[in-house]
Amino acid sequence: MTKDPKGASRAGRALGLGAFLLASLLGRPAGAVDFSREMVATTGSEFLMFDLGPRGMAMGGAYTAVTDDAFSLYWNPAGLTRVPRFSAAYQSSMDVADITMHSGSFAYRVKESIVLGGGWRYVDMGAISHTNIDGDVLGEFRPRHYIAELGWGQTIYDLSDTDMELSVGATLRWLHSDLILHSDGYGGDIGVQSRFYSGPFLYDLGAVFQNMGMGQNYVDTRDTLPFRTRIGGAIYPMKGLILSLEAVAPIAGYPYAAVGTEYTRSIDRTISASARAGFNSSTIRSLGPMSTMNVGFGVKWLDFGVDYSFAYMGVLGGNGTHRFAFSYNLPSKSSRRYRER
Repeated sequence: MTKDPKGASRAGRALGLGAFLLASLLGRPAGAVDFSREMVATTGSEFLMFDLGPRGMAMGGAYTAVTDDAFSLYWNPAGLTRVPRFSAAYQSSMDVADITMHSGSFAYRVKESIVLGGGWRYVDMGAISHTNIDGDVLGEFRPRHYIAELGWGQTIYDLSDTDMELSVGATLRWLHSDLILHSDGYGGDIGVQSRFYSGPFLYDLGAVFQNMGMGQNYVDTRDTLPFRTRIGGAIYPMKGLILSLEAVAPIAGYPYAAVGTEYTRSIDRTISASARAGFNSSTIRSLGPMSTMNVGFGVKWLDFGVDYSFAYMGVLGGNGTHRFAFSYNLPSKSSRRYRER
């Protein structure tokens, strides 16, 4: 079999771009990114780690290479380039200890190769007793967190051909917390996503570096943001079936793995239904083996979708966590490439 020098050159440049992004992160000053065991549970702004998008959560979080809608602002901004025309989503989450989260996001294709997006998140941690140093109860307060973000995704045509498509993206984020004190912070993500059309199956690869930036400052201490690296892949062995795998390395925890699957079947020309399941080992030490399992489903009617996911919380008890999302996704009117996705 003869080699394709042009394709090999483009693939090499794609790998070079990924290596450049990784080197840029690893080249940060010493101590800026420390993955040692001493860093476990030492970062602030942990609410940034609350996952968005029931589809990705039901797949165990193995979603970096799969994401293709407005929730890409959270999972991997490079996935914004897979939005055909317009995508919007709203999510409501109910967690343990009266913690609730609401979010809204959108993405809009402004050019053939560029998609822009934006979103917001609101986290309410529930009522907490306010006590002084002597233990006297002074009343109650409700910690609240606010996040606003902007995203950009672009397909790199110079590095894409008939066998491979490469996209990059970035998210900029502002966060604000109302505790007894108030604080702001700034951060962002950088992501890469690539789709390969050669071989027996269609497959995707993706990588994202999340929560880089300036943490929140309380009194005289500025916290570190919960930086983490995610690298994943997905294959499509048959129509409607996705199998995904992911490795995650957080700065404030142990590395963990995630596995996910989704099967989608069309009921008629306007309705389709999806069943999802996933495994995520991040909580196996703290919440037990049962907490590693995630399940969910989705229903799409025309351009509207409803998604749900459930995760058991192990030793925390309760009824687990429930996430609901409503979405609206406009398909492309003119591009066959996006209609086929």
